[in-house]
Amino acid sequence: MLEVIATCLEDVKRIERAGGKRIELITSYTEGGLTPSYAFIKKAVEAVQIPIHVMIRPHAKSFIYTEEEIEMMKEDIIIAQKLGVAGVVLGVLNEQNEVDEEKLANLLSVVEGINVTYHRAIDDIENPVEAMKTLKKFHKVTHVLTSGGQGNIVDNIPVLAEMQKVSDGQIQLVVGAGVTKENIKRLLDETGITQAHVGTAVREGKSCFSEIDLNLVQELVQIIQ
Repeated sequence: MLEVIATCLEDVKRIERAGGKRIELITSYTEGGLTPSYAFIKKAVEAVQIPIHVMIRPHAKSFIYTEEEIEMMKEDIIIAQKLGVAGVVLGVLNEQNEVDEEKLANLLSVVEGINVTYHRAIDDIENPVEAMKTLKKFHKVTHVLTSGGQGNIVDNIPVLAEMQKVSDGQIQLVVGAGVTKENIKRLLDETGITQAHVGTAVREGKSCFSEIDLNLVQELVQIIQ
């Protein structure tokens, strides 16, 4: 299953047209993705039939948030749900660079019947396998987007495989950050993960400012079918 990042309405339409199976909707690509506007979310949901997961991230300074910022994120989740998204994408760490369980529980308290992806904040944690065990406590967390930690994603295949094993089917892993046409099949085959997430890998010239290349999306979809 291929998830593709969209930063504008044309991206959204092109991803569906090319056969992408899910969209991660963001703004501020160069900052790693921030919460898109409500109007963008509304128009995106109206434009396509495939599921849309919306980034909930108020700033790019860190994954540590104040109580006020958590309240903002909760309001964003509530509104995104009302606009018809299939899921939200979020992550929160504490000062010890671990999953902030209290603040995560607070965010999840407003989630009703949609998917929740814990994003690549998990890759900033020293032991992402242990972090997976923590996330399994939260039954509203349905997906984890990860590259298996820092460094090259292919080098992290053993960690990704262990994370997949620990997930035990409760959480769906999505492999992302460094996924390419050349390595996507190996990443999925050797880890047991069935979902992949791409951004610049399917854009012209591998630039986040370029258009999505329909042929590249189609190639990846065919490789992992």
